[in-house]
Amino acid sequence: MQNLNVRHSMKDNKSNFLRTLKEHIDMSKLLPREFSKAFNKTIGRPRGRTLASFMWFFLLKNIIGIPNDSAFLTVIMLSSEIREFCGFDTVPEAWEITTFRGDFADCFEAMFAHLVELTEPICRKLDPKKSGYLIYDPTGVEAYVRENNPK
Repeated sequence: MQNLNVRHSMKDNKSNFLRTLKEHIDMSKLLPREFSKAFNKTIGRPRGRTLASFMWFFLLKNIIGIPNDSAFLTVIMLSSEIREFCGFDTVPEAWEITTFRGDFADCFEAMFAHLVELTEPICRKLDPKKSGYLIYDPTGVEAYVRENNPK
């Protein structure tokens, strides 16, 4: 039901929906310092993407209700507005998303839990009706788990 409200809102006015998200969620202030440190740690070469871009990717993918990363990469490829919203100059490669998910699984999970704690009261106070589709339960977000025994 919640995803239907999001789809309806985006269908009616995608720009307004994305603008509302950016207006009420300052990703740079929400990213835990430890997550930023881990992401920006020197790896010998500069990263081509920002941490905020990856987080917007996962947040928007889950709000919209797209089941997998490759499907959302297709959406990003077709929509310059969504690509721009996430902060990507170009469409990320699938391996970039997979690597990010694997390398930062612990930080990633903690970030979404922290995001809900911070934004839920704000969203409910701003507009109880809109909060129904601006608040997302992160318990369905699964971190990448490498199989020990690939039978």
